[in-house]
Amino acid sequence: MKTGIFVGGKFVDTGSKIVSISPSTEEPISEVSVAEGKFIEEALNYAWESRKKKVEKSKFIKLKEILIEHVEEISELIAIEQGKPIAEAITAEIYPSLSAIDFLLEKGEQILEAREMVPHEPLFKNREARLFLEPYGILFLISPSNYPFVIPFINIIMAVYTGMPVIFRPSKLTPLIGLKIGELFQEAGFPEHVLQILITEHDDVERILRDRRVSTVIFTGSVSVGRRIAQIAGESLKKPILELGGNDVMLVLEDANIQRAAAGAVWGAFMNAGQTCASIERILVHKNLKEKLVSLMKEKMSMLKVGNPLEADTDLGPLVSKQQKEKVMKHMKEAEEKGAMKIVSQTPIPEKGYFLAPHIFLDVPVNTKIWEEETFGPVVAIKDFENEKEAIELANSSNYALTSSIWTENKKRAWEIAQKLEVGTVTINDHISSFVEPSAPWGGFKWSGIGRVHGEAGLREFLQIKYVMGDFSKRKTLFWWFNYSKKKVEILNATLKFIYGRGKLKAGLKLLPHIPRLAKELGIFNLFSTIGKLFGI
Repeated sequence: MKTGIFVGGKFVDTGSKIVSISPSTEEPISEVSVAEGKFIEEALNYAWESRKKKVEKSKFIKLKEILIEHVEEISELIAIEQGKPIAEAITAEIYPSLSAIDFLLEKGEQILEAREMVPHEPLFKNREARLFLEPYGILFLISPSNYPFVIPFINIIMAVYTGMPVIFRPSKLTPLIGLKIGELFQEAGFPEHVLQILITEHDDVERILRDRRVSTVIFTGSVSVGRRIAQIAGESLKKPILELGGNDVMLVLEDANIQRAAAGAVWGAFMNAGQTCASIERILVHKNLKEKLVSLMKEKMSMLKVGNPLEADTDLGPLVSKQQKEKVMKHMKEAEEKGAMKIVSQTPIPEKGYFLAPHIFLDVPVNTKIWEEETFGPVVAIKDFENEKEAIELANSSNYALTSSIWTENKKRAWEIAQKLEVGTVTINDHISSFVEPSAPWGGFKWSGIGRVHGEAGLREFLQIKYVMGDFSKRKTLFWWFNYSKKKVEILNATLKFIYGRGKLKAGLKLLPHIPRLAKELGIFNLFSTIGKLFGI
């Protein structure tokens, strides 16, 4: 297992270290090197040298092959260092990563290729125009601990595909998983400059972000830190792409398949121990179904196994850190103190490690943290509603707006409600799963962030638009250039009214005496294009 920072295509040990702790055992896994000043500068220099340099497709094909070969090893590392059960490490971390490579190989060239543009302005009809997409400078990627492999991996391959070098800062809670991505790139033979991986202290995050060579930052994490990153980025007009979490709502309508809704609620709320930005944190259920939904959820919760994430039949692993567990427990305590009723799964949990049993809270006041904020644990709050209007208003009342889900057997109603929900993604009779679809953009409204990742929309976030228009006619001057005169103003006014005004016949008669000069100045093709406007051609 490589534990040095990844700079210039090599793993480098430094004098400064941190310790990676297993959330399941609370025991050290390994020491990991932390980047010091000179290594940060080296990384920036390496990255700067490779800007706008494309990597051949064969490297991405090789990367996919290597990732498949290392599925067991990587999924076990994710289970050990992050605490995600093996099954989820495969389905939620590795599977989407492979799918994203396939998407790039199939669609990437088509998305990035220059586009021929046909000028709309009739005076420019003889010109050639093209739209080019060019990568920004260096991407600074600051990644979270809840999805320590898939989130950085997809962003890295998409940026590198466009020709954008990446400096990747993994979470200090999951540094080994971040460094594993460097091993894969090294083994696949990617150029040494395209990816640098630095474990850094918080002060050095700001230093990298402020560097003039960094043009774009992707951050996934809390709203407070996201605001700070956006503030720093704004000082030098860097582009921030921010995914700042969610307080996602599940709408269970009166005609929902209640068995499916209950199973989906338990999975959507508790997978990854609730540490998913798109976890179901609020359930709004029609009052006629509330009792049945809660009963079924309790039954399904009792069958969940909480324990060692390395065991294939484990459903819930630990929270990623002691601090996260304490935060969740604080949210739960406040909800109880304010009158919410707690239902806890009776499944046994290990004594050691940052484990928590799944919890449901009923009749939760809207002024509790569990209802208003992102708890990020195996906790879900349930409220009932009487009508669709009330449900939509409650759903949209949150400051967070990442994803939501609608549960109904009425397709027409589902599509109508989906358009009324103020979120970045809506799924129907499912939750979260659009994250795995490589063509689907990912991102939210309101406090949930700015910009998008994944798919064509995500790929375009790394690209600047360059418009090029060429006039290859033999004319030595153009009509609207110097020198200006009274006669030229008359012609311009008549031309403008002829093209865009209502009284085209009257304007045309005024323009008629100037046709010979316009033919000479504009060119016959442009002149006929201008006249064609009169007939809608």
